Amino acid sequence: MMAREVRFSWGGAVLLLLRFALGGVFIYYATPKIVAPDLFAADVFNYHLLPPWGVNTLALVLPWLELYTGVFLVLGVWSRAAATLMAGLLVVFLVAFTSAKLRGYDIACGCAERGAEAKPTGLLFFWLRDSAMLAAAFLLARFDRRAPSPVGLLRRRA
Repeated sequence: MMAREVRFSWGGAVLLLLRFALGGVFIYYATPKIVAPDLFAADVFNYHLLPPWGVNTLALVLPWLELYTGVFLVLGVWSRAAATLMAGLLVVFLVAFTSAKLRGYDIACGCAERGAEAKPTGLLFFWLRDSAMLAAAFLLARFDRRAPSPVGLLRRRA
């Protein structure tokens, strides 16, 4: 039985790079939150959007959700679903951060830096960064049907 031929396409290559980049960013941002959930809970509290029980619950659940969606996206497992979930998370992040800034809170976004390392994040920088990631997530959710994945390539060889 002959293996299927894998053809190169620029669109597939761009989608693969977007998957690796966006998944990598989510994995990178999730890691310090998982390692120090207490510091992440303080960041979540600074938004002044949730009651204490909600802050702690979110600080424990959100980093794992970010990690798993990032890993799924990088591996190409349920990548369209992971990209759709990431787009939803990014919209929530944009709304929450903008709300906190408009209410006068000079906070760090809570993305990667913790504690004394965290410096207040500018609204324009946050919007540009997260909007770019949101656009990438939308592209992946819409067009990632035919992009190659490490898992797909392993299945083809078996």
